[in-house]
Amino acid sequence: MSLLIIAALLYLGLALGLILVVDNLVGLVFRDPRAPVQLVSVYIGRAFAASQKLYRK
Repeated sequence: MSLLIIAALLYLGLALGLILVVDNLVGLVFRDPRAPVQLVSVYIGRAFAASQKLYRK
C-alpha cells in the first residue's frame, strides 16, 4: 500500500514538473509584447530597498 502511495506522489510530482517545463517553454516562445521584460535583479533590488526603508522606521 505504501508503495502505491509513493508511486502516486512521484507520478504527481513528475506531472507537475512537466507542466512547469512546458509552461516556461511556451512563455519563452509566445511573449506578451505589452509586458516589459524585467530581470530578477530588479526585483531583488526593490525588495532590498523596501526592507531597508521598513528597518529604518
